[in-house]
Amino acid sequence: MATPHRIVDGAADGLAEGAKGLIGTIADGLKGAGESLMRALDGPPQQLLGREGPHRIMDRFNDGFVDGARHAYKETVQALQITGEGLQSALDHPPQNVGLPPDIGGMSLPLPPRPQIPRW
Repeated sequence: MATPHRIVDGAADGLAEGAKGLIGTIADGLKGAGESLMRALDGPPQQLLGREGPHRIMDRFNDGFVDGARHAYKETVQALQITGEGLQSALDHPPQNVGLPPDIGGMSLPLPPRPQIPRW
């Protein structure tokens, strides 16, 4: 049923999904930039010792922090979406049982009648 609260819910869900995608893109960009820096810093230890340098400790910590923050954000958004669906379900009760507010799917605004143009 296309009631007003469902239309708003659909828009809010779209914004939430977009925000989750944006956070994922930012997180991937941060991790990619960090990996590029780590590869540059790996040059001297690789040439001298044949292995990665100790700077990789911070890289692994930062990757874990970014992944944890992304996961926490997605879980928070998902929890809010679940709560919102509960609210939407509660708001669906009156239209399903009483018919108020009316279903607005396919409904168009009535146009006022056009005034008659006087002819001389």
